[in-house]
Amino acid sequence: MGNTYSHFYYGIDKISRTKLIRVYGRFGYSTLKDVIKKFKPDIIVNTFPVMSASEYKRKLDISIPVINVVTDYCCHRLWINDNLDRIYLATDDLKKTLQEMNIPISKLEVTGIPIRTEFEKKIDINEIYDKYNIDPNKKTILISAGAHGLLKNPADLCSKLNRHEKIQTIIVCGNNARLKTKIDSMNLKNIYSFGYINEIHELYMISNLMITKPGGITLSEAAAANLPLILYKPVPGQEKENADYFESKGAALVANSIKELETHTLNLINNPGKLKKMKRNLRKFYNPDSSKKIVDDLLSRYAM
Repeated sequence: MGNTYSHFYYGIDKISRTKLIRVYGRFGYSTLKDVIKKFKPDIIVNTFPVMSASEYKRKLDISIPVINVVTDYCCHRLWINDNLDRIYLATDDLKKTLQEMNIPISKLEVTGIPIRTEFEKKIDINEIYDKYNIDPNKKTILISAGAHGLLKNPADLCSKLNRHEKIQTIIVCGNNARLKTKIDSMNLKNIYSFGYINEIHELYMISNLMITKPGGITLSEAAAANLPLILYKPVPGQEKENADYFESKGAALVANSIKELETHTLNLINNPGKLKKMKRNLRKFYNPDSSKKIVDDLLSRYAM
C-alpha cells in the first residue's frame, strides 16, 4: 500500500506541470456541476486537493471564488493552480515554499489547519482524571490506533508498556471493536482501552505523549493540546512529509519499527526535560483559531 500510494502521490505531482493534469481535473466534475447548479454557491472551499472546482471555473469563465484550505504541513501541487483565489496554509515555512514556487503572495494566507474548538479550550484536568478513572500520579501514553489499526500487533506493545508501574497507557481503538476486545481480554492493569470517543480531546489533555500516524488534522490537534508525539511508520507522501516537518521542528520523533517505537517511548516518558523541550517547540509554530481566521478573511474579502 505504501509504495503504491507513493507512486501515485509523486507521480501526480510530476504530471501536475503538464496538460495531462486536465484528466485529473475531471474527477468529480459532473457531481460538482450538479451541486453548483442546485445550491448556487457564492464561494467554493476545498479541504481536499481535487481540481474539479478550479476546472469548472476555468471552463465556464465564472467569477465564483475558489479557495483551498491545505490540511497538511506540506503542499502537493494538486493544491495549487492558477484558478485559485486564496490558499490557506498551516505555517510560515509552507508559505515561503509556495512563494519559491512563484505562487503570488497575494493568494497566500497562514492561518493554521482548522480543528475542533474543543482542543483549544481550557478544561479542568482533575475532572478528566476522575471521569475516566485514570491515575493522575502516573505518566500517561496515548495511542491513537484508529479503525484500521496503527500497529499490526498493538497488544504486543501494550504488554511491554504494561510492565512499567509508573506508566499507564490509553489506547483508542476507534470503530475497531475487534482490537478493543483483544486488548480488554488481556486484563492489563496499566492499559485503558476505548472505542470511538467524541471527547477524545479530553484524553489528549491528560496525556504526556501520543503515538499516532501523522495526518495533518491529528498533528494540529496534538499541537493545540501541546502534546509531544511519536509518529509511527509514516507512509511516503504527505504522511512522510508531515512527519519530517514535525521531527525537524523538534516536536516529534519518528519510529519505523516496534523496537524503535518502544525505545523512543520509554526514553521520552522517562525524560521530563525532553518532553518539556518538545512542548516548547510545538508552541513555536502552532497557529490557534484557524477556523475563525479563515472565515473572517473570507467574509472581509467576499461578503459583499
